[in-house]
Amino acid sequence: MKKIICFIFLYIISFQTCGYAASGTGNAEVLKVTMRKIELCAGYQGGDFDDILTDAFCNNPVVIGSGDRVVDIAGVNAGAAAASYGNPALLPLGETYTHMRVTIDKAFTIKSGTIDTGGTNKTDQCMTKAIDDSFYPNDESTDKYTHRAVVAEGGNSGTAEEMNTYFINGAPSSTHDNSGTYTQCYDETCTNNDNTWYMTYLDTETGLINNDDSNIAQSIHQASNATDDFILIYELTSPYTVTMTPPTIDIAFGTQGAIGAQEVCNSGGSNCTGQTDGMCSFYIANVKVQITIK
Repeated sequence: MKKIICFIFLYIISFQTCGYAASGTGNAEVLKVTMRKIELCAGYQGGDFDDILTDAFCNNPVVIGSGDRVVDIAGVNAGAAAASYGNPALLPLGETYTHMRVTIDKAFTIKSGTIDTGGTNKTDQCMTKAIDDSFYPNDESTDKYTHRAVVAEGGNSGTAEEMNTYFINGAPSSTHDNSGTYTQCYDETCTNNDNTWYMTYLDTETGLINNDDSNIAQSIHQASNATDDFILIYELTSPYTVTMTPPTIDIAFGTQGAIGAQEVCNSGGSNCTGQTDGMCSFYIANVKVQITIK
């Protein structure tokens, strides 16, 4: 039986927890996200997440920030760095805004020390490690959304390094038919792998709210949607009406338990008991965000 990942979504980023028998989380020493666009919305009706770029998800949008900027949300100044990306002076006087649409890159740079997956002793010290083209069948650029790389525990001789990780191809949770959506590597060269693994992403507002997520809508990462963009909708903590006084944007992040590690082995089962080839596979697990404009 193949492993299944359910999806939780939380910030200007998102995160996965799920159906792995052997998985654990650790705090992020580094968690870099590339911000691409921020829009404020005068209203929100929602609908099919495939339509997230339409007016129903962001009424009368106003772009207050655009262009790629990397923000380490695990850093002490993360909130200020993210908030300074936008320019609220662009907002029309008297308009009221209730939501925010955020576009980020699906690539993240992470760093985390020892994480115990709770599986075999082969994965009780998972540590992020710098990866390159050699960890993929073709190269990182070609395979980053279709393959999930693995590393041996202990990082680089016991040192945690910054590591690239991606939101891989999946399917909407409400319509998935249990077919494979990505290839799981079983070794550091991905010579051994399995293409029947699958990821599902929550695709309804109710599903996200029930999982206590910060965002209320998100684009779905799937092979049919060939883009590097990840789009999320957030509700402001309270509506904001533009006045003559320049507004301030406050963004707060929580990154405890933000990095997840799961045990992977050639057995392809729900755990690696009795196996000797356990490896560590990393993902974004749990990030919280709160956005206030006043």
